[in-house]
Amino acid sequence: MEGPEGQGGGVSHEHDNEYYDDPALYRVMYADWTADLPPLLERMRAAGGPVLEVCCGNGRVLIPALESGIDADGLDLSPAMLADLESRLAAKGLRTGVHRGDMRAFSLPRRYAMVVVAFNSFLHNLTQADQLATLSCCRAHLAPGGRLLMCVFHPDVQKLIHYAGPEQLMKDLANVDGPGRVRLFDACVDDRIEQVREVKRRVEFVDEAGRVVREERLGFKLRYVFKPELELLLRAAGFGRWTIEPFVAGERGGGTFVAGRAPQEGDILLWTAWQD
Repeated sequence: MEGPEGQGGGVSHEHDNEYYDDPALYRVMYADWTADLPPLLERMRAAGGPVLEVCCGNGRVLIPALESGIDADGLDLSPAMLADLESRLAAKGLRTGVHRGDMRAFSLPRRYAMVVVAFNSFLHNLTQADQLATLSCCRAHLAPGGRLLMCVFHPDVQKLIHYAGPEQLMKDLANVDGPGRVRLFDACVDDRIEQVREVKRRVEFVDEAGRVVREERLGFKLRYVFKPELELLLRAAGFGRWTIEPFVAGERGGGTFVAGRAPQEGDILLWTAWQD
């Protein structure tokens, strides 16, 4: 619903946990996160067959994959994100299978050499039952010998404590859709028993004079998962083997996932699990 007037004559909008209802806002918030794309696309190209991206959103990974010649389909639950994806695909002259579905319970006719769940999307499963259902559903859509590729952060207890409580500035970045900057403030509440973090986010759009001209409010929840727990979930879903590669940042915002280094708290981890 529409909120009160913001600073500088801007308008504040309140979203009731409709985190993915504004694709343009989502794109602005995460325009700075591109470092995972080269290593993800490298693995998707090497899959040896078609790829399905689960929780594809409005195409942050899927569009570059298609542009590089990868045979990839997309699945997402949000009608708004999928509509934006379809529009962006049409504008680029790209065509592929785009499906609306819940990652916990979808059914597609195609079987894939790789299923990808990128950028912490798996953490929107807020119970172990949901996590197990998603893993099982993804495995059911893999061709024999196919792989699940899943990118999630490993919780850092000290960081969880540090960022819990009152609102804190999380990002200050250039506005990719216009002049000025965008600032993200999060207020986080944790249920450490259920491992669920609820985030209330405020997004400020600041003009070149430093005035707040627009403000958005939205919220979301994530269930973080520790390494031994996720290993047990993979085994329960029928996966027999997997590897874990932590993301190591490189120069100028790049980086890659590195095999052989033990995971550490706070790492972004790439899990690869085989269907066999």
